[in-house]
This record gives sequence, C-alpha cells and structure tokens, in this order.
Amino acid sequence: MFFFGKTDIGLRRGSNQDSFVAVSLYRNTVLCVVCDGMGGANGGNIASKLAAEVFHKTLAESLAKIAPAGNPQDVDLDPKGADYGALLKNAVSAANSAVYTRAESSAELRGMGTTLVAALVVGNMLYAVNIGDSRLYIGADGELTQITRDHSYVQYLVDIGKLTPEEAAKNPIRNIITRSVGNEPEVEGDIYTVDLSEYGHGYLLLCSDGLTNFLSHEKISEILFSKEGMGKKSLEETLREKVERMVGGANEGGGGDNITVLLLGF
Repeated sequence: MFFFGKTDIGLRRGSNQDSFVAVSLYRNTVLCVVCDGMGGANGGNIASKLAAEVFHKTLAESLAKIAPAGNPQDVDLDPKGADYGALLKNAVSAANSAVYTRAESSAELRGMGTTLVAALVVGNMLYAVNIGDSRLYIGADGELTQITRDHSYVQYLVDIGKLTPEEAAKNPIRNIITRSVGNEPEVEGDIYTVDLSEYGHGYLLLCSDGLTNFLSHEKISEILFSKEGMGKKSLEETLREKVERMVGGANEGGGGDNITVLLLGF
C-alpha cells in the first residue's frame, strides 16, 4: 500500500494547526491520522500534534502485543484477528487524556482541543474512527463516498431536517463542532468497519475541513479520478500529484484555513 500526505498553512492563517501521521506498521498494515487543532495560536498546534502522536504510539503498542514475531515489515496482521475497533477506541482515549491533561496544566492552553480522523488498514479491511469534522472518504469506480459522519452543529441540523446537506456545506457556522479530542475528560469516537475488497481498487482520502470547505465534493472527485497528466507515473507519483492538486485547489478556492490531505491507494 502506498500513501502520500501534505499539510499546508493556507492563505489566511498565521500558523498551521493541522497535524497528520501516515506510517506502515506491518507488511499489510498502514495507519493514517489527521488532526485539526483549535484553541489559540499555540493551543491548536500543540493539541493536534500531541493527539496524533499519542494515538499513533498507543495503537502501535497495542498492535505489537498481537502481532506475530519477526520484523514488522515481514509480518502480516490477521485482518479479522482482533477487535481493531476497540484498539482504536483505546488510542482515542489515550490521546484525549494526553491533550486534556496538557490543557489543564496551563491557563494559556486551557480549552484547546482537536479533531481526529484515523484509518487503520489491515490487509483488505478498513477500521476507522472520527471525532469532529475531519473526514474519511473512499474513492472507487468513479464515485467518492464520505465514510465518516461529522460531529458538527450543521450536521445536527441536517439530521433533524432543518438544513439540507447542500445548505450545510455553505452555512457560515459549519465550523462549529460538537465533539473534540481534549476538551472534556472523556470522549467517544465513532467506529467504522469496511471490507475494501468490495471496492476493488481505489483510494482512501483523509482530510481536514480546510479542504472540504474550499474545494467542492465535485472538484475533489474530479481530481481523484482524473487521468490527465498521469501517463505512466507510478502510484506514488500519482498520489503525490493528486494531493498537490487538491491542496492547490483549496488555496485557489480561498485558502481560508489550514489544509491537510492524506491519500492512500488500495
């Protein structure tokens, strides 16, 4: 599995409060994490970086306890051999505790938090978790499908029939989230399990709202499935170019927020 990620400050922010992790943990296992921090110039940076690091470390330690012996890059995990959803929840809890404890230790950092979306791919199985409005999509057969559900006020209004999804996408309060990592002593993420073999070959896209607020679903899909200029490029080169085009498109669309895009080919 190949992947490429990029984070960009955008055109209007004074600092980049997004963080991401993309790492091959075992021969058939990849972890991707995107966090979008909040809480002032310093707080957001610290919250997103700390959450991503602690989530990665905690999950890696949990997986090491169930992995076969040997060099991790020569070892496969059993795609259905563990309760991976429970391991993701445990990693979320550890990340939340780390951010909350750090925030409570300083008046300047109090109230900081971060979104988190993570995808753990084990063979042909996808296990994902999200808190907040950073998203995970699957792109396959020319169709881009949002897998995660935002924890946001406008999503709540959609759920109760007060807004359409199209209205929510343009609503001025769409950045208000209802759940985050580090704002409370405990938080629960939503778990998603997907058998990727049902999709054949395609892409996983993880992103902060700096992408989706400034580049339409249609444009993201167009870039993802476009073969223009790809020629005989390798998958790694293709992923890089598509990520760069998405980030560039979000900046062309206003660049009003930090932009993080992480793309994995399967």
